[in-house]
Order: sequence, then C-alpha cells, then structure tokens
Amino acid sequence: MKKQIITPAEHKDIIKEFDLGRKWSLKADAVVIGSGAGGAVTAAELAKNGWKVVLIEEGSYFHPGIFSNDEFLSQARLYRDAGYVLTENQTASIVQGRTLGGSTTVNWQTSLYPPSYVTDEWRDRFGLPGYGRKEEISSYVEEVHKRLNVHEVPTKLINRNNGVLMRGGRKLGLHPEVLKNNNNGCKGLGRCGLGCPINAKQSMFLTYIPDAIAAGAIVVTNMRAVKISDGKTKRVTAEFTPDPYQASPEEIIEEMQIEAPVVIVSCGALEGPALLQRSGFGNEMVGKNLKLHPTCTIFARFNSKIDMWHGPPQSVVIKDGHNQKGTGYGFWLEVAPFRPTLTSAIMPFYGARQFRNIKDYTKFNAGIVLVRDGADGATKGKVEWSWGKRKVHYEITRTDGTNMLLGLKMLAEVQAAAGATELIFPFTDMLEEFKVVPGSKFDWVLSRSFEPGVLPIGSAHPHGSIQASSDPKTGAIDPNFELYGHRNIFVMDASWIPTGLSVNPQITTMSSALRAARKLAGEKSKRLD
Repeated sequence: MKKQIITPAEHKDIIKEFDLGRKWSLKADAVVIGSGAGGAVTAAELAKNGWKVVLIEEGSYFHPGIFSNDEFLSQARLYRDAGYVLTENQTASIVQGRTLGGSTTVNWQTSLYPPSYVTDEWRDRFGLPGYGRKEEISSYVEEVHKRLNVHEVPTKLINRNNGVLMRGGRKLGLHPEVLKNNNNGCKGLGRCGLGCPINAKQSMFLTYIPDAIAAGAIVVTNMRAVKISDGKTKRVTAEFTPDPYQASPEEIIEEMQIEAPVVIVSCGALEGPALLQRSGFGNEMVGKNLKLHPTCTIFARFNSKIDMWHGPPQSVVIKDGHNQKGTGYGFWLEVAPFRPTLTSAIMPFYGARQFRNIKDYTKFNAGIVLVRDGADGATKGKVEWSWGKRKVHYEITRTDGTNMLLGLKMLAEVQAAAGATELIFPFTDMLEEFKVVPGSKFDWVLSRSFEPGVLPIGSAHPHGSIQASSDPKTGAIDPNFELYGHRNIFVMDASWIPTGLSVNPQITTMSSALRAARKLAGEKSKRLD
C-alpha cells in the first residue's frame, strides 16, 4: 500500500488492490481514533517505535489547495456540526474541528501550558504527579514547542483587535502579555480559523501526521468509529462519512473493521465519551464533569477601523483576574477574530439594530472572557449517548458565573479605556448598546444574572469528560490514561484533563500524549502479547 492518506478518492484503488467489496477488514497493533493533538502524536510515536498503526479520522482531508475564504462553506466542512454544537438547552455553543488534524487545523495557534496552580491541583486532587513545569513533563513540553516552532508573536503582527487589550489594559494599570503561537512564516493573513492557506500554522497534518506516515502508519479519513468491541484483540467498526459539500466517488468503502490489541480513543471531549458509552465501556465517570472553559463576548465599537479578522487571531492576554482570592480559579481576557457570519450569530440583537451594527463590522473589536470552570467542584456538565444521539449538557455554576461577571466588568473597562464608543454586552435582555461616556462605570455588571438563556456562553476548549485520576471513583482513566476496567484501551486527548486549564489545551494534550505514548511504546511486547 503506497497511499499516504487514504481519502474517498483512493477507495477505488484500495478496493482493486485488496479485492474488496464495500467492507475493508485489516489488522494492526494499534488503532488510533481521531487525528487531533492527542491522536496524531500517539500515532507518530507508536509507529516510530515499530508498531503497525491505523489512524482513522471522521472528517475530510483539507489543505491549502482546498481551504476557502468562504466563512460559511469552511465552517460547514471543517467544523463539527458546522461550528455550532449546542447544549440540549441551547444556551451554550461549542466549536470543534472535524477534519484531518482535528481542531489543530482550525485553531487560533495559542500555545501555552497550564500554570502551576492548575498542575498542583491535578497532583493533589486527582493523584496525577509530574506535570509541573520543573518536573518530568517539562522536557516533553519543550520537545513539542520545538516541533511546532512555538514563539511569542512579533510586535509587528499584533493587530488592532489585540491592540485594544494592550492599550486599554496599560491605561488601567493591568498587565497585558504577548501570547505564544505555533507557526513558521506567519504573514498575518487572518485565515487561521478557516485553515492556513500558506501552511504557516504548524497543524498536526503538517507535523505529527506526516511523522506517523513516514514511520509506516496508515491514515484513513472520512471514517467515523461507531463501536469498539472488547477482548484480547479489540475490533473497531468505522463507517464512511461523506463530505456534504463534495460528491462521493461511485466506488467507496462503506465500512472498516480493524482488529488490534490496543485502541487509542482520541476523538475529543464530546465524541470520546459518546463512543465509549455506546460501546458499553467505562465506569460512571465517563462523560461526567465536562469542562467547557466557557467564554462570553463584548463587542466594542470604535471610531476607526479594527478589522478584527486581520492578523494573528490571539497575540495578547490579560491574566490579572486568573487567580481569584488565591483559589486557582478565575478568568483571562483575550480577543476573538469573529468574521461577519459568526459576529451576527453572537450579537444579541435582531432586525434593524442588528443590520446597523453589522454594517459597522470593520469598526468592532471582539473581547472575550475565558473562565476556568470547576471552582465549585464538579461542573454541571456531562456528555451522554442517549436514544442514538450524542447529547451535551452544561450550565455554569455559581462561582464560575460570578467569575464570568468579574471578567466582563474588567473587559468593559479595558475596552472603554482603549477608546470604545459603544459596547454590546452578551446579556440577552439588554436591548440596546451601552453608550460609553467619560467616567462610565461598570459595577452594575456584577449584579447581572448568569442564568442559562440570559447569559449565553461559547466554548472552543471542551475537556475533562473522561478525566484521569488515580482513583476510579473520581476518574474514568488511570494516570497512564488507560480506561478503568478495560485493558489496552487508552484515552489520549483533551478529554482527560480533570480541572480546566486557563489556556488552550493543545500543548497539554500533545505533551501528555507524547509522554504516555512513549511509555506505551516501551511496553510493546507486553501490550501486544
């Protein structure tokens, strides 16, 4: 087999080469389900150590020759549920990639590692030592940073959208910091969320997936894992998943049956627990304690152009509220490069007022508050497979909601200090823009409601739904990421993270997966016996 990445276009050749019908049965040492930060790293590491690896991905393979600047089309093709995964009560929306490389193909490049108060909690509460930056994990973080070319955003690429935080924060005596991104040759085209058209962003399909292929791994796109069957040799059943905006070839492989002793589940904090549940796997913690790292947005109108879509999406952060009262929980301030379609979906207005604002789209800054959820212990979040459907439930808890309001107050003050003339708050019962005048105060924000439906939230960082712990009563997988009660089934993605991050989970997932996969690779004879 000489194909590097098997897409639907290659099915005809595969069918001919192996004399197949519409089902492809094959054997491997390990099956990796999902090609994002966890799956790609694991596949590469195992393959480099001599394992026969099959990596399957539900989404399609997109690259610069296919990436489009059409916002609607790109969201529909590159994102799960066209970019609008909704909770069952429809008060929270979640953004996840669904393409080769997972969310790393469409994320905004923010590449950080959890602060010590987060990793200390992993150690003390969940029995997960070794994740502090001065401990063993540091070498893995450095290795990943080097592979992805992680570095601070150059001053010349800090755009006007991020400049609002820098300018307003400094005026208020806060401490804006320059963020780190993962790219090589970024030109600030502002296309990160639609797929980088010049291969500057170091996504998995440019780094660890080629590493896996070079080491002999088989990579198959457009295949959705529907069930895992347990036993000494496991069997993963996957079904063909077409691209809704591209005609499928006449000859396709409708189903794959992959047998292997080891299965790696790396399909995210939403699909991961759903797959395990419909396979009848795991303890009662599978799908529990879903963390969304919830966000809320304030749109700020300025008298001059901002062009929020332009340039690297996130290059500045304000972390002054990140550790409220020494609890390790709080909020960060960042910005978002929302394009017109998403902007109109998030703004809480309709009709003429909405048209007026969208007409001024180029003059808006989008500031966001990110809350580290879990301050009250377990969240009001879970994922369940019920009646043939993946269902997501989430409501923000009291302390997390209070931290969100504190963040919105600080964000409004920063935007006003930077020269905003109007602010559009996310509260659905605020029917007009807030006019900013000299001396505007925002203490009133702290008394607002954060009930579902009054304060809609978004998320691009779902995690924690298959959390790791040394105790099966508080976790679904052990410290080596092996599923309790099921030998040789591992979870290697952001879904293991137990108590939130305060940062993009990409680097944590990759560093942790690299360490766990390297340990697993060293156990080859034992695991494959």
